[in-house]
Amino acid sequence: MVTVTVTRNTQVTIPKKIREKLGIRVGDRVEMTVEDGKIVVRKVKPSLAEYRGFLPRGFEEALAELRKDSRDRFKRLGVVP
Repeated sequence: MVTVTVTRNTQVTIPKKIREKLGIRVGDRVEMTVEDGKIVVRKVKPSLAEYRGFLPRGFEEALAELRKDSRDRFKRLGVVP
């Protein structure tokens, strides 16, 4: 068990040992709930929606072209029918 102090702004710091155990890094999101009178902290797995807009425009088309090019090369090499 680790004891932490609540700051003047009612904030707490998650101790390093606990962050490492949960794999929490800067920018990660955590969920806090109360269960049986205890504060429970869980790391939130990012949803796919959070990554929307991460890839540049036209990425899907470029990826499709790369895949087509690879298929064509494999066919020429006789790797795939």
